Amino acid sequence: MFAFSRLTGRWRGLAHPALLTLLLLLLHAALLQGPLSLAGKALLLGHFGVVLLWQPLVSGEREVSRGGTLVLVLALGALGVFLSWGLLVLWGLVLIGIFGGKVFHHVSLRSRLGYWLALICVVVDLIGLVLPQMLLGVAAVPLALTRFAAWFALPACGLIALLGAERSPSQGSSSEETAEVDVVGAVVLVLVVMGVLLGSLAFMFVAGSDYLSALLQALGTMALTLLSLGLAWGPRQGFAGLGLEVSRRLLGGGQAFELWMREVADLAVREESPERFVATALTRLAAWRGVRGLSWQVCAEEGNGEIRAQWLGRSTGYRARLEHGALQVDVFTSVALTPTAAWQFDLMLRVLAEFHAAKQQARRLQALSFLRAVHETGARTTHEIKNLLQSLDMLCHAVLSDGGRDPVAVQRLLGEQLPAIRQRLSEAMQNIRQPRPDDLRPQALRLWWAALQARHPDARIRYEQDGEVGATMVPAALFDCVADNLLRNALDHQASAIRVRLEADPDGCSLSITNNGDPIEEDRAAKLFVQPLASDSGLGIGLYQANRLAESAGYRLTLDENQAGAVSFGLRPKKSLVVQG
Repeated sequence: MFAFSRLTGRWRGLAHPALLTLLLLLLHAALLQGPLSLAGKALLLGHFGVVLLWQPLVSGEREVSRGGTLVLVLALGALGVFLSWGLLVLWGLVLIGIFGGKVFHHVSLRSRLGYWLALICVVVDLIGLVLPQMLLGVAAVPLALTRFAAWFALPACGLIALLGAERSPSQGSSSEETAEVDVVGAVVLVLVVMGVLLGSLAFMFVAGSDYLSALLQALGTMALTLLSLGLAWGPRQGFAGLGLEVSRRLLGGGQAFELWMREVADLAVREESPERFVATALTRLAAWRGVRGLSWQVCAEEGNGEIRAQWLGRSTGYRARLEHGALQVDVFTSVALTPTAAWQFDLMLRVLAEFHAAKQQARRLQALSFLRAVHETGARTTHEIKNLLQSLDMLCHAVLSDGGRDPVAVQRLLGEQLPAIRQRLSEAMQNIRQPRPDDLRPQALRLWWAALQARHPDARIRYEQDGEVGATMVPAALFDCVADNLLRNALDHQASAIRVRLEADPDGCSLSITNNGDPIEEDRAAKLFVQPLASDSGLGIGLYQANRLAESAGYRLTLDENQAGAVSFGLRPKKSLVVQG
């Protein structure tokens, strides 16, 4: 083995533009001598060596093994044996691709002009020296074109040496010069040159034109084509441009990516529930070509942080897991995801996660606004009670001061003031009867059950009991809050039959209240315990606060059934619930 730097170290000190000029001169001299001659093959061998020095395929710090050296020698030997004008056309296209890619990569104007001259020099050699040799005996080539191509390389290489004296800022030292090429620009230029060469041959053999006329026709056709594409590429008035359409297709990767993003944006405006928004968006995503199934999980917003998992389709094929924020999605596809498709799915998941987080934040803000309204109501109630206390104080002062002298006046004063004070006090008490979590003191279940029946003796209510209550203790404030809210709501909505069922067992007790009223709308049912809901008779805070109170006491308030003639709510201990995910 030997170090590649030993072979190239002396040449590393040579200026980079000098190597470019030298490889162009060696190629031009080899074309003038002919690739079939011994001198032409020797010049081409030197040309390939300078190309390796100018654009090394192996880093100077790496060591090349004997096997690698043998492969390189055999490749050069085979190239010398099978070298022809056709192979030189292919090699010229490779050089055009390299020069064209560097034209778009470099920032310095002098460097770009140097590579443009190198590219033009190779194109002139192909048109004036290589292609005419392939058409010997088939078509006549003007002698002036051949002479122009033979002498054009000398002034072009001189200008390259002068213009290329300044390196691009992106280049470092000679040891850092690597094959930095704009692949798209290189491919475009190679296709343009191939179009000109093949177009000239087509005009010659199809239209019967001579070589020079066919070449000019091909150049004119390619120029008009590029001009038309250039005009149509950018946006115009009333036209988005081909560039935008191509970008959309590349981003889409064959899928309806843009359409899906537009649908998600519209869905985010229409759908308020974060859970239904994610479910609807992923349902549409499951209809994409190649997607067999989806599984997603969203961290619960309320409660004890449980995970709710949902499925669509089949869990077969290739699996890709994407996760962002509180959203985790498993995508099952028939084939492995390409990098473009994986990038698309990741971008869509990020969009969904951001929308989901925004909707959760909006829900929390709405709940806070309701709580603020409740607090303001409490402040007004406190002020009202203060006024009531002041009125009572004034009334007591009047009774104590005048009671012994004019009993009739005192009686008349009490008859006028006490009914109004009682009504105002009753209204204030209705606003502050909601219990606090600190007031969840246990009470015997049998006493609470008897008190509930005595408090709500309405004939429409039927009480049922399953199991022995015994000495079971329950948080009376919680059960009172839930039962009073549910019974009052059912009676306010004109339910004709209400069933209150109490089930007691050694693990605890559960309460269910069923009425035969109208079902709750789907949108309201989804938000029933998650956020306050405004109602005709109040702020709609009752069930929301009842659910929060149940969470703090270790219970869960649920909507068990919601259909016409059977609307059922249940209050059960959390440990008796099995959450499936």
